[in-house]
Amino acid sequence: MRLFKEKLAWAAPIAVILIIALFSVNLFAQGNPQVKNLPVALIVNDEGQHVDTVRKAVEQMSKGIDGAEPVIAFTNENEENIKALFADKKYYAALVIPEGYNDTLQNALTNNEAAKLQIYINQGFNMTGANFAKTALNGFVTEVNSQYSANFLAQLGTEKIDAAQASVLVNPIVPEEKIYNPITASTANGSAPTLLAVPAWVGALIGGFIVFLATSGIFKKELLTRKQTLGLIGGQVLFGIIIALFSGFTVATLAQIAGINMPSYFLVAFFVSFAAFCFYLLVSAITAWIGKPAITLFMVVMLLGMGVLMTPQEMLPSFFVNFIRPWVPIRFASEGLREIFYFGSGFYTGASFNTILGIGIAGLVIFLLSIFKSVKVKEQQN
Repeated sequence: MRLFKEKLAWAAPIAVILIIALFSVNLFAQGNPQVKNLPVALIVNDEGQHVDTVRKAVEQMSKGIDGAEPVIAFTNENEENIKALFADKKYYAALVIPEGYNDTLQNALTNNEAAKLQIYINQGFNMTGANFAKTALNGFVTEVNSQYSANFLAQLGTEKIDAAQASVLVNPIVPEEKIYNPITASTANGSAPTLLAVPAWVGALIGGFIVFLATSGIFKKELLTRKQTLGLIGGQVLFGIIIALFSGFTVATLAQIAGINMPSYFLVAFFVSFAAFCFYLLVSAITAWIGKPAITLFMVVMLLGMGVLMTPQEMLPSFFVNFIRPWVPIRFASEGLREIFYFGSGFYTGASFNTILGIGIAGLVIFLLSIFKSVKVKEQQN
């Protein structure tokens, strides 16, 4: 058959394999996530024999099982610093040994009062990571509690106990939870920042590509001087502002209609617009230099990035952490919106804002430099 002799036809199955492979790469990130070295703060506000017992249990937990990396990596911190550390997203949670813990546990059977180990949850950091840390710490408290319960029962032997003592015997240590930076209701279980950030990238990608096609048509019709090319780039930048504002306010409006609990409609709209504009500059810059293949490149970046946006880096394979996660622009928009939604940030969101702004500035500079490429094409044609 003639079709089988056509090289382009044979490119079809190869293209299918490549596309499916790209879509399937995220299976490595999401298929069987292994939690390791989840950062958790250890705050010790007491001292004594029973406090030392908790410390030893923490050390044992930090060693992992059978030489594997531990689920939780503990770091000693002070109580007064924990709010700032949580705001800086240094820890998903904290285990706190409160003041009076040692004496309360020492006299638990006499006073019929259980001792408390406090668990602070930095929920806004990442709900998945915070829930894993919460589950691990609750399991830790349960394990320590079981050891003390067995010891107390052995000490009492055949002595008679009343109902109040029985309760303490079963649970001499109980967890007490406190949530920091809570994930508010109606924010898609903490996924709202990512869900709002993705359209900013998609809008920039599609808008940038359409404007690129329009300018390509102009270049085909006439040869432009550098000054004229610079004017055309200025027009593209103005179009980018329009596209970004349309993107931001469309996203915010649809989110409001969908019932997403936004801290501020205009704040979210303008931040998404800001991110979309900076992404548009990046897309336009790379497209101006390499043409249509740039769109494929950015689509690949988006596909690879989807697997890392909502997953804590402690649950990702090292390849994703080192070579994919740092290069996903959408992540910074998501992190910025997370600051706005759950950490009380204004328009300036710190590191995420700075990174997005850096992307925009770099994109604009590269875009402006493309005028030299246009002049070279003209000289070759002459």
